[in-house]
Amino acid sequence: MSAAEAALQRAQLASDVGALEALLHPDVVYVAPDGAEYGKAQDLESHASGQLRLTSLEQLRSTARQFGQAGVTRTRVKIAGLAGGEPFAAEMVYTRTWLFLDGRWQVVQAHGAGVPAEV
Repeated sequence: MSAAEAALQRAQLASDVGALEALLHPDVVYVAPDGAEYGKAQDLESHASGQLRLTSLEQLRSTARQFGQAGVTRTRVKIAGLAGGEPFAAEMVYTRTWLFLDGRWQVVQAHGAGVPAEV
């Protein structure tokens, strides 16, 4: 599952829609820091269209816990990029719930929260 988390981060940074397609469960829901909810189609479209383009993603720390065919990752990152053409930079914590289905780990639920920068 840690390898799947790393693969997800690489796919996000590269806007690799094919890799994201394989890593996201069809029913995935992402809850953004503002409480908005997004599904798989919206996530893939944001990368495919360039609406969201990450220019950097630095993992600060990550933990993974597996419970049989399910698991949870919690990852703190520094990210920067463009969202809707506007530049952004933030430190975030992402909590993702994963299921092992069809021979691979897939994200079924995710939540992102902005956090103060570490000193």
